[in-house]
Amino acid sequence: MLFAATHPERVASLVLYGTAARYSQELPDFPWGFTPAEIESQLDEIDDRWGEGALADLFYSATADTSGVRAMFGKLQRAIASPTMAKLWWKAFMEIDVRSVLGLVRAPTLVFARPGDRLVPIEAAAALAAAIPEAHFQPLPPGPHSPFDIIADFVPSVVEFVCEKPSERPDERILKAVMFTDIVGSTEQLSATGDAHWRHQLDAHDRAVDWLLAKYGGHRAKHTGDGIFALFDGPTKAVRCALDLVPTLATRGIQIRAGVHVGECERRGEEWSGMAVHTGARVGALAGAGEVVASRTVRDLSAGSGLSFESLGPQRLKGLPEAVEVYRVTT
Repeated sequence: MLFAATHPERVASLVLYGTAARYSQELPDFPWGFTPAEIESQLDEIDDRWGEGALADLFYSATADTSGVRAMFGKLQRAIASPTMAKLWWKAFMEIDVRSVLGLVRAPTLVFARPGDRLVPIEAAAALAAAIPEAHFQPLPPGPHSPFDIIADFVPSVVEFVCEKPSERPDERILKAVMFTDIVGSTEQLSATGDAHWRHQLDAHDRAVDWLLAKYGGHRAKHTGDGIFALFDGPTKAVRCALDLVPTLATRGIQIRAGVHVGECERRGEEWSGMAVHTGARVGALAGAGEVVASRTVRDLSAGSGLSFESLGPQRLKGLPEAVEVYRVTT
């Protein structure tokens, strides 16, 4: 879903089975999914029974123990991961939250779900379909998450759906990660060192920025006085680029602050605009010297990346009607 929102030109259609925007509960906005206590219990089960069919009851029917399914599932687990890796994967799985990008999916989308699915409640799948523009929701016969007993019930629908000629939709809105940087104390440095030395510092700044943007697949949209505004296809690359920029420029005697946000951007010629751009600039202004800060959307879409975030709480940003939850990146 994130790929479809980020690269609409590369996705002709999207078929989702047993899928939700997130898998852990967040009241009151997302009442489905697992509670923190349930997730802890699942992690304990992975510790104790990985390789013996741990969590089989979430994927298969209640007869998993007597039908030999648990033994088969255990064999599969032993082949794909260690218990430690499985726990890391499950934790990352439970941190996924793509609700903020669903409205930007442009590809025709078909969502399947089953009543009785213990991993993805059908209500969560229905909410997912409702959040994607013009998505089709198709309930399937009741049963567990595993679809192998009902392949014949939905494969014809999949074939018909993906073979339809997609409607033309203008891609006027594109999901992008925006990064804003600013040199700290630039006016004071200019006054102290003079024009010639400061010009030399700015040249060093630009070379380092261009090198790291190329490394992380970023695009410099414009200079913003004593900093830059850059765009990335994903939030993790934007954050890692900012994290690398801070020490790289510090070795050249340049201290910066940086902010990252994700949202829909509009392109007009070479200019990029939209609320995401405005929000990104405001988020970046909250950073202290040598800090990288990010919005909650960035944190939610970076699940499993290895990045760590420390909450700074909801912040009122100029020009925005609601407070934005902001985080300091600590990794």
